Amino acid sequence: MDNNNTKENTHSISQLFQDVKQKKILLPEFQRDFVWEANKSYDLFDSLLRDIFIGSIIYGIPSFSIAVREIDDSKNAGKKNKKNKKEPYTLTLEEIKIKKQTEGIRLVLDGQQRITAIFRALEGVDEIWFRSKNEEELEIDNKPYNSFNLEELASSNSESFGGREVADRLCLKISDIWKMYKDNDDDDEVKEKYFNKTLFYKAYLQNAESEVIRSYFKKYNYLKKKLIELLQQQKLISYYLLDMSLDKFITFFERSNTKGVQLNFIDILTAKLYTGNFKLRQEITTFENQNSNYLFSPELVVRTIAYFESAGKDIERNYILTKLEAKHFITWWDKICRYYIVAVDFLIKNNLIINQSWMPYENMLIPSMIFLHEIGGDFHKMKQNQKEFFVLWYLNAVFSLRYSGSSNERIIEDSRILTEIAKKEKISDAAFFNKITKNQITNSDELYDYDKKGNAIYKGIFNLINYDQGGLLDWHNDSKLSLNSELEDHHIFPKGYVGRNNFSESEKDKVDCVLNRTLLPKKLNISVRDARPKLYLKEFESKNPNLRKTLDSHILPQELVDGNYDESFSQFLEWRAKAVFNVIERHIIQKATSFKDAYYFDANTDQSTLVIFGVYKKQEIQASYNKKSGTILYNDKIYDTPNAAAQQAKVDKGASKDNTENGWSFWKYLDDNGDKRSISDFRPKKKS
Repeated sequence: MDNNNTKENTHSISQLFQDVKQKKILLPEFQRDFVWEANKSYDLFDSLLRDIFIGSIIYGIPSFSIAVREIDDSKNAGKKNKKNKKEPYTLTLEEIKIKKQTEGIRLVLDGQQRITAIFRALEGVDEIWFRSKNEEELEIDNKPYNSFNLEELASSNSESFGGREVADRLCLKISDIWKMYKDNDDDDEVKEKYFNKTLFYKAYLQNAESEVIRSYFKKYNYLKKKLIELLQQQKLISYYLLDMSLDKFITFFERSNTKGVQLNFIDILTAKLYTGNFKLRQEITTFENQNSNYLFSPELVVRTIAYFESAGKDIERNYILTKLEAKHFITWWDKICRYYIVAVDFLIKNNLIINQSWMPYENMLIPSMIFLHEIGGDFHKMKQNQKEFFVLWYLNAVFSLRYSGSSNERIIEDSRILTEIAKKEKISDAAFFNKITKNQITNSDELYDYDKKGNAIYKGIFNLINYDQGGLLDWHNDSKLSLNSELEDHHIFPKGYVGRNNFSESEKDKVDCVLNRTLLPKKLNISVRDARPKLYLKEFESKNPNLRKTLDSHILPQELVDGNYDESFSQFLEWRAKAVFNVIERHIIQKATSFKDAYYFDANTDQSTLVIFGVYKKQEIQASYNKKSGTILYNDKIYDTPNAAAQQAKVDKGASKDNTENGWSFWKYLDDNGDKRSISDFRPKKKS
């Protein structure tokens, strides 16, 4: 955001109205409709009259094409299926640039309801009347009427503005004031067209003496003058005009919160695609209606489309909003949505996740969908070794917290690796194996540290138990837990039970840890409340004779049913820590070496090529270096020098084409100890 464009400015009500009328002020398509009740509009004008701050309006000038619509001037604003609805239309980036220079065009980022209320009042769509005090309500003390300011002449706070004219006081409609100002009516015209038609005139002045009528017309004219001044008051409405970069435009809406509704870049993308023969919001709704058993994340589908359209280079929102067009969505949307369902089904059926709500990283669906595409769109087409790799990738990614940071970078890297697996038997990227096998749990004591459901390993432990057991058994019978069950992580030793009994402070501190949790259907969880384990488990067993089998599947000791651990919370935690760690050890730790041995191909053992990588703006870039020729293979193109390859790699990640880079230090490799080193190690030495 350019600091030169962020200072506070002001403009008048009349200028605001004219800018809206001339279509200089527009709404992004994704902005909600005008929803204000009439009272809020009355309060707004009362605040303006009394110089009470109404909040700054924020305008933005986007740096990308976007669908916009005009301010709503229809009578039935906010109603669905209304007639004369303002249809969105697209402003291209070129049009925005031209209109910015020639017309001062801007989009409303914050303040739509206030702007619309003011516009509708001056336009006459909504009737808003100013109501004045009567003379007996003024503290005159020989003070002439035309020495009072408008605030003093306005009726009390609750009645200064309203939606109808009243007969017992002078009233002026805001839209009439605007017409008088715009038409430059003289006194005779004002009297004939407006004053003589007021309810006050008809009720009290039709038969009055001409001098009395003149006196009241002077007051009416004075009110008109003061209201016109209010409309023209230059510093009445404050605003900021933000000439925003794409990222900041998106971030503004992601962080703004209007009536609890936060917008994200998918809403902005919807606005961009609106008039391009692809109605994204409609497609999302259709998918959700037809696949109600799935938790749908449109962002994952959009980023997957970006991966394919960028040839695996970019899934950032900047690329999505500037490069993706309706034609790309027409090509990919249905196919990727089908992949989405197939990928989720595969993860559930193979017990890698219990259900979607318990998935540690939903972003892992993107590499999964790309892998699915590369093997032909059906998991039945993959070979056994490909399935084994996929499972090991998934489990290790969770327990190495691989997607906790730089998620987009990990998505692209893993998608590339899985694409290689889909096409080849092995991969030659040693760095990948070194990173993905860095399991965060190295001993049973570390399991006590995980007590928050949002943590990937916390969720991963339940999913790994589910995988190890081939599915968790239900608590009502020995069938598998329903995938659609609303599962909650229930305390095995209820919190209230531990809190009110003679357990140590150390034990009480561990009551929320993952070792004291298991998954129960929500209704069953509620029924447990704060009972001791034996008490509620005996009740379960009375209805399910196979309960001990269920306990086994959740890796819980059967002795819980007999009450053997009721007074031995620490012993229970120790038993379960060892049992759960044993599962982690068998599926994660012990397979780390064999994982690499089975799928890694060391290109340096019989070739002169070396796997290398560089980092630009936290994005990792893969390439290979030929030690014999000194050339670099990057993005399927051979570069004669490391410098040239590094410069192009940075351009692909958003750098200027004029950037310079020392490729010998930019490109890194991992030595035998797994340490990063620059390829300058292989730089030919100059002859002395």
